[in-house]
Amino acid sequence: MTRPYTLLVYLLAGVARAQDISGLWHATVLNRLDQEVAFQLELARNGTVWKGFLRNGGERIESTAGSFRNGKLRLEFNYWDGVLEADLRNGEWSGAFTRQYRKEILVRKFHAQRTPVWKPKGAPQTNFSGEWLLEMDNDGKPQVYRGLIQQNGSTAQTTLIEISGDSGLLTGLVENRRLLVARFDGIRATRFELTMAEDGTVHGLLDSNVKVKGARVGQSRLEAPEASSYTRMKTGETRFQFAYPDLEGRMVAGSDARFQGKVILVTITGSWCPNCHDEAPLLRELYERYHAQGLEIVGIAFEYTGEADRDLRQLRLFRDKHKLPFPLLLAGSTDEAPQKLAQLENFGAYPTAVYIGRDGMVRGIHSGFDGPSTGARHRVLKAEMESTIRKLLAEK
Repeated sequence: MTRPYTLLVYLLAGVARAQDISGLWHATVLNRLDQEVAFQLELARNGTVWKGFLRNGGERIESTAGSFRNGKLRLEFNYWDGVLEADLRNGEWSGAFTRQYRKEILVRKFHAQRTPVWKPKGAPQTNFSGEWLLEMDNDGKPQVYRGLIQQNGSTAQTTLIEISGDSGLLTGLVENRRLLVARFDGIRATRFELTMAEDGTVHGLLDSNVKVKGARVGQSRLEAPEASSYTRMKTGETRFQFAYPDLEGRMVAGSDARFQGKVILVTITGSWCPNCHDEAPLLRELYERYHAQGLEIVGIAFEYTGEADRDLRQLRLFRDKHKLPFPLLLAGSTDEAPQKLAQLENFGAYPTAVYIGRDGMVRGIHSGFDGPSTGARHRVLKAEMESTIRKLLAEK
């Protein structure tokens, strides 16, 4: 028979073991080429419920459910359709982050420890701080990115901006003449490294296999595409047509009476898209501020799987997370987007914003969304979106 005192000791020991996992862990997942992508995992407990936070600098992605039993951790990130499962052995975690990716299950090996995973192997011999224009050679298809880098001694933060939006904040180190930064947020596992030559130009790799070269803005001949003009209506097309079911199965079309004489902001979106999650709170604010003056917002979503039940579930989670008051329409899978958006030329960015005037004509298209990690660019884009809406509302 177990004595009450002994039982109390066992219970207290169990609580102590559970509390031992709280706090910050230095973590990695492996990308598709089995290269480490470093980030931080923060664990916290509220009673018997555990929460996890994927941390990249000051950015935190919170789990939606969690548990820790018998040395096994499980954290769910339901809006990413993903789960982190790991075992604790000898003070270190090992396991995997698993999620639905298009029509496959993507499994990333996971490891975490209390001490930093990446440590500088030499003192910095240069400073990467500033704005860069970077050419990425992706299977022979060159793309120009902007790179915003902040370096403080041996630590560095980087945001990459392409036409489809920004990478979020990548964090890491500078050693000798090399920059190494990374980000894992449940969707993106990004690894970025640069080496600076004596002439100030840089070369390196994105995600371990995409070749990168570039120079600082002002010293580069590269030109980044303009988000406000890259995607456009095809010649002869002036009205953006749509007709898709909402999350309750009701058809919603641009020709509906509710949209006539209104200013419409159509966002082409997806629940799987981090930049779309960055955009959603702003869209809610704009809708609440200007709906009474004649603004309508419609989200046209292309989801990963093509499985209606699964895609609807993810869209509902997206809507509920951001408390979106405007309709979200399920247009199909991402594979179907080029065909269903045949009116658009150079479409490829999620989100893409289509502005429609009171006369039903397309008045502007903006590719991608510069999120909070882009700093001043984020503030400028927010002001431009509001200014565009106000201008269109003022037209009669």
